[in-house]
Amino acid sequence: MLRSLFNSSARRKADAAPIALPDAEASMAASPDGPRPTLFADNEIVDPAVVPDGEHWQRTLSSKLSDWHARASEMPNTPDAGVFVDALAVPSDSIIRQLPSSARDAIAMCDDLTISRAQLATRLGKDPALVQGLLRAANSAAYGAGRKSILSVDGAIERIGLLGARAVVMANCVEGLLSRPGGHFDAMVNDVWLHMVRTAPIARVIAPAFGVDREEAFSVALLHDVGKLVVFDQLSSLRTANRRQMVVPQAWLRALIQDVHESLGAMAALRWSMGPRAAIAIGDHHRAVAGVGHSEFAEVIYSAERFDHAQRKGEPLDINDLWNDGKLSGDKGRTAAALEALTNAA
Repeated sequence: MLRSLFNSSARRKADAAPIALPDAEASMAASPDGPRPTLFADNEIVDPAVVPDGEHWQRTLSSKLSDWHARASEMPNTPDAGVFVDALAVPSDSIIRQLPSSARDAIAMCDDLTISRAQLATRLGKDPALVQGLLRAANSAAYGAGRKSILSVDGAIERIGLLGARAVVMANCVEGLLSRPGGHFDAMVNDVWLHMVRTAPIARVIAPAFGVDREEAFSVALLHDVGKLVVFDQLSSLRTANRRQMVVPQAWLRALIQDVHESLGAMAALRWSMGPRAAIAIGDHHRAVAGVGHSEFAEVIYSAERFDHAQRKGEPLDINDLWNDGKLSGDKGRTAAALEALTNAA
């Protein structure tokens, strides 16, 4: 029954448009002026004995970087590698930039229960970059497949919902905040952004199989690899400080990023007031971190990411391997059906 999902050999281009969702998975936009959900708010009530805080993620990162510094010292004729590891080992508030006040204001507007959708549209509509992002999301395959094109900010917010709008605002702010290191590194950054954009609508489709909200899943998946972007941002800062491109082996850099990006992403989520639940989802989306508690959102991201990688490479995806490797607890049959529907709709 699932042959088309697990044995597909069709390769999607890395820069393909977001995945088209089947009609049955179409978005149910939030009521225009009804209760407004707040995504992963920083005032969540959590048990500090169960939920890791920023210090936990900093300790985890420091432990990993200690190993990477030792590896860097063993590489001949590559002094920039050790310098780069040292630059990542500073406190999180030194390496992870705070969102500018204008960005925080825009996000706060999305959470303000006293602002109507029309007022929110008017305020967000003053920023051309946000307008472009909101319209692009509303008319994407994830939200607009088979529907009339949206040309207004108000219409875009109505279609993608308030959490969707907040996610677009947050992603737009982060993209504008973090610098690119230039040269061949920019291609790596582009790959990361495209993967994040592709993963978010997949997460939105499979979220019900794990008992979580679609729009929250979309929002956190949209930034799940933000820790990688923080690494590239630091690489850019070193290039500016040294007035030259940093020289580090690409294979070594890829392995370093893969090892540390979850911890950095979790710290970024906390610094940007996304809350501890989002930090756990981002910090454990590879399902290999011990002592962080259970997160259905991490399971959703893990599954969506594995599916995207398989589709991009044209490789088969076995649902049983996915479940066993990720130690998943959601509804396996429902997830498989949703992924098959995505494959057929693509």
